[in-house]
Amino acid sequence: MSRVAHICQTLLTSQTNFPSAVFHLFSAALAIAALLSNDWIIVETYNQNVTSPDYDINDILTKLDNSEKCDTIGCRDFWRPARFGAFIDLAGKSHIAFHSNGRVIVDCITPAVANLFYIIIALCFVIAITSSLSCSMNLVPPPAGFLLWVRTNSIMEMSNMMLTLCTCVTAIVAQTEVAAQRPDDEVSIGSGVFMVCISGLLCFAAAMASIRHSTQLNRMRRIDNQRLLCARSLRSWRDAARRPDDTRPIVDFERYLDECAEEMQTVQTTNHTSDV
Repeated sequence: MSRVAHICQTLLTSQTNFPSAVFHLFSAALAIAALLSNDWIIVETYNQNVTSPDYDINDILTKLDNSEKCDTIGCRDFWRPARFGAFIDLAGKSHIAFHSNGRVIVDCITPAVANLFYIIIALCFVIAITSSLSCSMNLVPPPAGFLLWVRTNSIMEMSNMMLTLCTCVTAIVAQTEVAAQRPDDEVSIGSGVFMVCISGLLCFAAAMASIRHSTQLNRMRRIDNQRLLCARSLRSWRDAARRPDDTRPIVDFERYLDECAEEMQTVQTTNHTSDV
């Protein structure tokens, strides 16, 4: 039991912040998982809701080579080079085609949606990098300087929370753009957005753990300083007890000087008499 208490005491007094490092590690893992996810936006097609007989997306897909249904949209759809095209069907309605990795998706991904997902990819990448850096900084404390100031004031955690918020807002805007292209289908956000939200919550938990750790360190240092001051005070009182002459009041200072002068005069008189 004493060994466990010693380990806990060492963790409290050390500069290493393990809880915050664990939170940052999971936050980085979720950001990477969001980058790998293909379920940011989910499209559920209901053919019975199609009111126009001239517009049937299934008929269009059967006439196009390498065409696929747009069921989900994620970051993986934009890893490789893509291009867009447009065509007009027999009914005179225009359509937008997304070409990437040898497949074609019609009336789902527009250039605006692609630009929004490029922003999402960049934000998730920055979140993963900053969370990994924060994890290493909490495991190996940086020397005194700018990095220590960043770690102490939870700058990285606040930045990641803002980045996750921007990522979620961008994903919602992209979902709105896709819903505008598919008015007869149900378009909703998927697991990728929730991963980023959880990553932001973990950054908040890491910030709270960092603040708590800094408070505990300051408290332990304050207690150590009080113990040191108490030890010095006791040592001073012991020295005063051993030398009571040093504790005379200031009002007796002149009397103390007169006594010293009389003692010096007596010593000089004695020495002079012995010499004679």
